[in-house]
Amino acid sequence: MEAADRTGMAVITPHPPGTGRRRRRVRGSGRRRLRRLAALSTAVGLVAASCAAEPAAGPAPGDDPASELAFAEGRATATTDPTATRDVTATTEPRPRPPTTLPPPIAHGTPEQPFIPLPPTATATAVVTPTGVVLPVVFDRRATTGEASWVALTPCGDARIVSDLEPLGRAHVVLDPGHGGREFGSVGPAGVVEKDLNLAVALAAETMLADAGASVILTRSTDVAMTTGVRAALARTVRPALFVSIHHNGGAPATGDRPGTIVFTKSQSEASTRFGGLFHQALTPGLIEIANAKQEEFRHYAIVFAAHEAAIADYDRSLAARDAALVANGQIAPTATTLPPPAPLEGRERIDGTEVPSTREPVTTTTMPVPDDRTTVVVPDTVPLPSPPDLVRVPEFRWAGSGNAGVRSWLADDGRDLLSVLRRSGDVPAVLVEYLYVTNPVEEALLADPAFVELEARALTVAILRFLSTDDEGTGFVADQVGDQNIGGGGRATDCREPELGLGQTAG
Repeated sequence: MEAADRTGMAVITPHPPGTGRRRRRVRGSGRRRLRRLAALSTAVGLVAASCAAEPAAGPAPGDDPASELAFAEGRATATTDPTATRDVTATTEPRPRPPTTLPPPIAHGTPEQPFIPLPPTATATAVVTPTGVVLPVVFDRRATTGEASWVALTPCGDARIVSDLEPLGRAHVVLDPGHGGREFGSVGPAGVVEKDLNLAVALAAETMLADAGASVILTRSTDVAMTTGVRAALARTVRPALFVSIHHNGGAPATGDRPGTIVFTKSQSEASTRFGGLFHQALTPGLIEIANAKQEEFRHYAIVFAAHEAAIADYDRSLAARDAALVANGQIAPTATTLPPPAPLEGRERIDGTEVPSTREPVTTTTMPVPDDRTTVVVPDTVPLPSPPDLVRVPEFRWAGSGNAGVRSWLADDGRDLLSVLRRSGDVPAVLVEYLYVTNPVEEALLADPAFVELEARALTVAILRFLSTDDEGTGFVADQVGDQNIGGGGRATDCREPELGLGQTAG
C-alpha cells in the first residue's frame, strides 16, 4: 500500500503479497506511450545481467549487486511488444542518477521479537499483477514521470512497463518454490510431483512466518514458470534478510540410515552457512523420529512375517510326512506328491522389495483302497492350513542419499557458486534446500501426507526464527562440493512460458 511521507513523495509500506487492491494497467497512447517505450529501454541492462540463460561457468554480470544499477545507466535496450525481439534503440529520455548506496540490510531481532518492523520505502521492490504474479521492479518511474508505473521483469525475463499495480516494499524473507509450470522437477514412482511439494511447503511456511510477525514474499504462489534469473532478481530488488529456494531431490542414490537432506549455501557468505546449519538442525530430529517409528513398524512386521513363514514350512513338512505314509500304505505311487512347489523368488517380491507372505491351498487326502491287512499307518484326511497373516505389508525404511547429505557450498570449476539462483542473488544471504528424495518410494509416501509437508514448513519456520533472533550456528556442516556438473536445463528462459499476468495482453 502507498502513503505520503513528509516530502510528498509516495512511500510503500511493506506487507505480504496477495493483499490490497488489484487494478489493471491503463495503457497510454501517443506521446505518453513513446515515453513508456523510451523508459523501458533503460532497463534491459539488468535483464541481460539477471535473466538470460547462463551456463554455469560463463560470465555473470548480475553477480555484483552494483549491476542492479545497469538499468539506470542505459547500457541496453528493451521493447514493450512481447512478440518483438529486444532490439529497440534507446532514446535520450532523461535518466535519474542511480543511487550511490543500496538499502541497508534488514536488522535481526531478538527471541522476543524476531522480526523488526520494516520501515516504508520510497520505491517499489516488486509489484503484484491482477493474477497474483509477483514481478521484480528494476526501475521505478514515479520520480521522473509522476505516474505510478514501473519497469518490471516478467517471470520469463522480459522487461515490461506496468502501471496501476499493487507495489511491494521490502520483506524479511523471500521464499522461492522451485520449478513450476511445465517444469515439474522430480516425480516419484507413485506420481508425487516436486513442483507441487515445493509450493505447498512455501505456502505453509509463509502462513507460519506471517503469524510470527514476518513480512514474506513468494517468488510464485501458483503453478507458474519462472527463470532462475528472475527469481534471483527478486532477491536483489527486495533485499530480504534471507532468500530460501525450496526443492525436493530426485535420482536413485544409495540408501542409508540418515536423511539425505542437502542445504546448498552461498559461498563466501557466513550468514548463508549459518542458516544452513540451523535448518539442518531444525529438520533432522523430526526426520529421525519418523524413521525410528517406521523402522519399528518394519521390525514388528518382520517378526509376524517370520512366524507365518515358519508355520508355512511346518505345513509343508506335514504334507511331506503324509505323502510318505500314503506311499508306505501302498495307497499312492511312490513318485506322487501333494506338496506344492515353492513360489519362485521373483513372484514373492513386491516392486519395492517387500517380501510377500507365502500362501497355500488346502489339500484333501485322496486314497486308493487299502490293499491288505498289513496297512497300519493312519493318514489324516487333511492337514490344517496356517491362519492367513493379519499383516499390512511394510517396507524397510531407508533414506536415499545418506552419503550426500549435509550443509555445504557447491562451487564450479571457476570457483563461483554452481547454482545460478545463489550465484546471481547479489549479497543477499541465500540457500537452496533439498528436503528429501521424492523418487525414493518410502520418502514419497511421507511427502504425500499433508501433515508431513506441514512438518517441513515448520522446520523451515523454526530455522528462520532462530536465524533472525539468535547467533546460533546449527549443525550438519560438511566439506564443500567442487566441480561442474550437468544438472539439467531447468529455469532457463528458452524453456519458459509466460503465465497470464492480467495486464491486457499475455507477456510472452
